[in-house]
Amino acid sequence: MFAAGVSRRMAHAGGESGTFRPQLTSLVDVMTILLVFLIKSFSVEGTLVTPSPDLELPNSTSKKNPKPACSVEITRDAVVAEGNVLAKISDFSAVDSMLIPVLYDWMRLQNLKCKDSLRLREVLIQADRATEFNVIKRVMYTCSKAGFTDFSVLALGAE
Repeated sequence: MFAAGVSRRMAHAGGESGTFRPQLTSLVDVMTILLVFLIKSFSVEGTLVTPSPDLELPNSTSKKNPKPACSVEITRDAVVAEGNVLAKISDFSAVDSMLIPVLYDWMRLQNLKCKDSLRLREVLIQADRATEFNVIKRVMYTCSKAGFTDFSVLALGAE
């Protein structure tokens, strides 16, 4: 009598065909919790600037993320923009002039491109930590002569 009662309950719970139907309410709850977790942990910003492999950036404690801007890299031996070597440091470090002509021409072109947009004329300078300040000062001077007014120096934050 007991065995017959158990088989009737099992047949009633599984239906006539004997298939199992999960409750959708608990599955929807689990999927909702997973979706909320993934949305909260997902970072939209990502990396805006990828430093050059031959650069070793100084460390920073700032929490601000860099904004998209015109980028100039100062490596140990050259000034680079968009992957193109604009000037060797050895070529202009011995000259008394603060202006770097090739960089000035390139920055003027970038300034003309930015003129139509509402974007500020910002320059993001990536300088190797071993770069002399005199070189950074010349790059900043050249960029200011080309019409750029806002400068940011990129540094690495602690991971």
